[in-house]
Amino acid sequence: MRKLWSFVGLLFLLHCGACRLMAQGPSLFMTEGDFNARRQLAQREPWAKKSLDLLLKEADDFPRSYMQRFGLTDAAPPPEGGQWLHWYACPGSGTPLEFHPPDKNICPETGKNFSGYPYDHVVYQLRNDALAEAAVALGLAYRFTGREVYAQKAAGILTAYARVYPGYALHDIHGKPTPNGAKAYAQTLDESIWLIKIAWAYDLIRGTGVLTMQEKQDIETKVLLASASTVMKAHKEPTDNIQSWINSAIAAVGFTLNDPALIREAIDGPIGFRHQMHTFVQEGFWVEGAWGYQFYAMRALTMLAQMAEEKEIDLWKQEPNLLALFHSPLGVVLPDGRLPAFNDSGSPDLYDQDYLYEVAYASTHDPVLLNVIEHGPRSDREAFLFGVEKLPASSAPKLVSAVFPKAGFATLRSNQNDLTVIMKFGPHGGAHGHFDKLNFVLFSNGRTLAIDPGTHPYGLPIHREWDSMTIAHNTISVDEQRQAAATGKLLDWQTGDGWTAVSASAGSAYNTAGLRRSILLTPDYVLILDHCESLDNKPHLFDWAYHDAGKASPGEGLLLHPFQFSAANGYQHLSNVMRGVTSKEIAIRFRSEISADPSQEEHSNSTPATYRFATEPSPLKPGWDTSVDVNLQMLPIPATEVFVGNSPNRGIPSDVSFVIARRSGASVTFATILQISPSNKESARSKLRFKQSATGELIVQGEHFIDTFSDTNKLSFHRSMN
Repeated sequence: MRKLWSFVGLLFLLHCGACRLMAQGPSLFMTEGDFNARRQLAQREPWAKKSLDLLLKEADDFPRSYMQRFGLTDAAPPPEGGQWLHWYACPGSGTPLEFHPPDKNICPETGKNFSGYPYDHVVYQLRNDALAEAAVALGLAYRFTGREVYAQKAAGILTAYARVYPGYALHDIHGKPTPNGAKAYAQTLDESIWLIKIAWAYDLIRGTGVLTMQEKQDIETKVLLASASTVMKAHKEPTDNIQSWINSAIAAVGFTLNDPALIREAIDGPIGFRHQMHTFVQEGFWVEGAWGYQFYAMRALTMLAQMAEEKEIDLWKQEPNLLALFHSPLGVVLPDGRLPAFNDSGSPDLYDQDYLYEVAYASTHDPVLLNVIEHGPRSDREAFLFGVEKLPASSAPKLVSAVFPKAGFATLRSNQNDLTVIMKFGPHGGAHGHFDKLNFVLFSNGRTLAIDPGTHPYGLPIHREWDSMTIAHNTISVDEQRQAAATGKLLDWQTGDGWTAVSASAGSAYNTAGLRRSILLTPDYVLILDHCESLDNKPHLFDWAYHDAGKASPGEGLLLHPFQFSAANGYQHLSNVMRGVTSKEIAIRFRSEISADPSQEEHSNSTPATYRFATEPSPLKPGWDTSVDVNLQMLPIPATEVFVGNSPNRGIPSDVSFVIARRSGASVTFATILQISPSNKESARSKLRFKQSATGELIVQGEHFIDTFSDTNKLSFHRSMN
């Protein structure tokens, strides 16, 4: 069936053997009929008129805006190819540098100027980005207005690249001529994004008469086909999301030039679109396990589907996993609309992806997608160019607990408040995976409290030394070693009236020890029960780590002294460390102020988005408190070492609090409860009584209830009211 769809789709292209010469009207993403319909939409709908006005202003401002931004006297492309944006950051903190035209790259924290390579060449990348965006805006402006001056400006950009692109040297992020390098950029990823825009700009203006036949030939051979060849040479899955962009770029050139071989490669090639849909999507989740990269890949995949749809190839129907990618975020979205910062990602806001959902809804009319679109003002250009005119009313779905065994996520939600825990136990995630099986994040009272480190800019040492390390996450490390890349396994999942519980193993994360974690969520607390078993009959050190957005205050009776960890596997980045030893219950309070919520940082995932850091938190919703306590209680075991201090954070502030409980043995357990309450409400801070029965059951007693929990054979929970 897959080959049949491919054959039928390509018949359309092969039937028109002279299309390359005849097709002078736009056809890549929009046809002349589409432009006519959108002009009429702008006349009827104020939001559409506003979007069109902004587009025309952007076109009118070129080239002045480009020259002013970069301190130039003309709108020429850069003299050399660009460099990796991840180099463009202050050492240590990762704060993005600021470009001060014409040639200063300033760290805003210190005022220091970083000149020369690679910093100046990162600016070359930004210039390429700006020129490609301008070319598309100018082409669109021409199609909407018919003013030839717009087409002439776009033609100037394309013909300039036809002159300079052949002279750009192949180079990667380290300046080496490797297969994953490119020419206008240092990565096939970035060049693919640029190439899609250049191809679209050419599609928009090639039939206008502003280009000579020779200029068209030069653009097609020296830019479009030459760049397609550049990105295709890395056609060995350099990274899964990168391959999505490569496929989309190949398709853009193939559809623009009516080249069936390129189209076939992009859609039906060995690692083309269909292969990715069948191989890289599980239960609707992208294989890299990072929300930023899922949305990043979805951008490329959606573009390819749009281009195919213009040629009567309906990839939305043929490959249902494409639509499944749009559904899956709703299963793990936090109550504030953000998604967990798992793997190499920040905490992207699902509702900021409304522009993608606009395109998907226009093609599928799937009502589930409206739950994202309705949160936006329809101000994105995609809504104007591709969205439906009127959105039907939708009823927001209730956020419920859910488990995804293959993708490896478990979402536990309270049905009485916003208390939410999401645990991660699935596939590693490839090059963007973190070594953090059984890691979790915790959300309550309007903010993420138990945090994931996410990612710093890739060019900084801290990214390699901290972000992916096991100790950086809310999970267990063995012998101060990092976990191996592994896939965990769901062991049990139970839900009942007012409670949800999950149990999972860490798989082969360690060859010396097995790890199993069970989590129970009730409206009143979260219980975490960990079992650590030696696999080689030898005792091991087990470090139970928890990182919280709040400031830590250990309970009375725990004597602490300064301590320094080893300088490896992320431990070297733990600062202000204090150590104590206790045989009593461990009690630590973490107080979080709303102004210090490290999850409120934008998507640190795709290259451009890595450098969007929030300067203020999301607004409080009714019922959310400005100050929240997380009260941690861990059942005692003799001679437990306790460490508290600070760990790195990717946003604001630059560090957060941690606690590590260390226990040694061949069979070790950690039984912990986390109780969340507003700091300013005494009545909400009544301490829970936590103990283990003689038969091994965990008992939690509150003011009005007594709970019993066990994960011995099957997860079981019972609540009796006082």
